[in-house]
Amino acid sequence: MIHPMQQTQNKQIMKKPNAAKGKTQSKKVITKTNQPMTTAANKTSSKKAQPELEKKNYVMVPVNLIQIDEKLNPREDYGNIDELMNSIAENGIRNAVKGFQQDGKIYLREGFRRMRAVKLAIEKGFQIDRVPMLLEERVLTEEERTLEFLINNDGKPFTMLEQSEVIRRLLNFGWKVTDIVKKTGKARGYIENLILLTKTPIKVHNFIKEDKISAHAVIQIMAASKGDAELVVQEVETAMQKAKEAGKEKATPKHVENKQVKGQSYGKFYKWIEEIVDTIAGRKEVRKDKEQVISDMLVYFENGQRAKDVAETYFIDKTKTPAGATDKVSSEKKADKK
Repeated sequence: MIHPMQQTQNKQIMKKPNAAKGKTQSKKVITKTNQPMTTAANKTSSKKAQPELEKKNYVMVPVNLIQIDEKLNPREDYGNIDELMNSIAENGIRNAVKGFQQDGKIYLREGFRRMRAVKLAIEKGFQIDRVPMLLEERVLTEEERTLEFLINNDGKPFTMLEQSEVIRRLLNFGWKVTDIVKKTGKARGYIENLILLTKTPIKVHNFIKEDKISAHAVIQIMAASKGDAELVVQEVETAMQKAKEAGKEKATPKHVENKQVKGQSYGKFYKWIEEIVDTIAGRKEVRKDKEQVISDMLVYFENGQRAKDVAETYFIDKTKTPAGATDKVSSEKKADKK
């Protein structure tokens, strides 16, 4: 709990937008070019407030008061920080970061990538005084906060390697595989694959991190090698060499020589992709652009996305009327006239 004096101070420095009337703060932030910086807050329509602004735990927190403990952060791949920084400098932070209060201080719980972009923007001369934050409505345990990385991440999706770090932490808390499956809602096979990633030799871990080989290929090699670390490194390096010979920068299961791995990978992947094909078959609103489709599908597959969800979100064009829908509307209108 925060000391009463500290709580009074926090009320002065963390002013909440007036959501009742759909208004947000209109304070101008000046950029390094001495021009007002357009933020998410002052771009919000006066007719309709953002849903987050209506939450009682939504606060604006001064950047210098946010405690950032990188030990809490499982992220290794921050993506294009410059691009995110430019977006934040132009539009503000669209999705509030998440935090919690402890010992009179405010700690960042989720939004490490966004905060890194904010700090980079400040270093480059942009003036960003405060950021939107959703504080915990109740005090979470360390285990619950760890689980949140898997079930409520609203930023850049975590890679399989990053997810495996979260799984490692949960296992260290004494959680069983069945507990993790139940709490995350992910398939047991997917969780077991992440557990395999927690056991990869450090050299292989770095190969995945450097995007030289896919996590899925390593998982299959790990399963086939039955814990032989030396053999895992050998198979991984061979796959990377095969990819290089084929003109590819990243090795995938098709570059793995082990026959057992090829059988496991291709069998599961094609069964997975087959469900997508069945879902979109005969639908007129299916996306026509095919570029990078297979590459994207492999990423979705590695990240444990359900085939049906991928079919709906990736392939289906929501701007087009589903087959038969137009006829149904016309029939209903005719019925109303009778």
